[in-house]
Amino acid sequence: MANSYSIGSLFNIPVRVHVTLLIFLPLFALSFAPVDGLLGLFYGALGAIGLFASVALHEVGHSLVARAKGSRILEILLLPIGGMARLDRLPPRPADEIQTALAGPAVSLALGIAGWWYAPLVFALNPPLGLILHALGRINLMLVLFNLIPSFPMDGGRVFRAMLTPRLGRLAATQLAAQVGRAFAWIFGAWALLPLLDHGQIDFSLLIIAYFVYQSAGAEARQAQAEAAYARHREANAFQIPA
Repeated sequence: MANSYSIGSLFNIPVRVHVTLLIFLPLFALSFAPVDGLLGLFYGALGAIGLFASVALHEVGHSLVARAKGSRILEILLLPIGGMARLDRLPPRPADEIQTALAGPAVSLALGIAGWWYAPLVFALNPPLGLILHALGRINLMLVLFNLIPSFPMDGGRVFRAMLTPRLGRLAATQLAAQVGRAFAWIFGAWALLPLLDHGQIDFSLLIIAYFVYQSAGAEARQAQAEAAYARHREANAFQIPA
C-alpha cells in the first residue's frame, strides 16, 4: 500500500506501518509515560510499541484463521486508529467468516487477561513497567468490547453480516449491517460533541472514529454491490449462446 513501510513479517505475513502511525507514535509514547523525564519517555515508548504489537497480534489472529479457511493474506497494515489484515478474498461460508472475525478479539482477550494477571508481579520488580503492562491489559480488554460492536469496520459488524447472510443474502446483509454501522457512527459523533452542551471540549479522537466508521460502512456496502454486479455479469455471460 502507498505511504506505508515494511517492518518485517509474522507467521510469513508481511507487516507494514502507515506513515501516519510513525507521525503519531511519539504522541502515543507521551500518553503512556508513567513518570516524568527521559525515563518516562523510555517507558512510554515501550508502551506505544506494546500497543501496536497487540494490534498486530490481533490481526494475526484474523489472518491465521482466514488462511486456514483458504484465503491468502496479502499483508497486515498498522494505522494510528488500529490495524487491518488485507486478504485476497473473504472466507465464502458465513460460519468461516464468523470464526475469522472472532479470532482477533480472542487474541486481544488473551492479551488483556495476561496483562492484568502479570502486571502486579512485574510491578513488584519494576513499578513503571508494571503500570505499562496493566495499561496494555486494560486497553486490550477495551478493544475486545469495542471490536464486538455490530458495526463495520469492527469485527462485530462482520459477525452481524455473516449471521444475516443465510437469510438475506450477502448483498442485503451487508447493506443492513452498513446501515447499522452508520447509525453507530452518528452516535459516536453525537457523543464526541456532547461536552459542548456543558461548555466542555470536543472529543476529537472519538469524532475521528465516528468519521472512520461512517466511511468504512459505506465502503463495505459499495464493495458488496460491486461484487454482486460482477457475479451477475459473469452469470449472464456464462449462459450466452454463441451465434
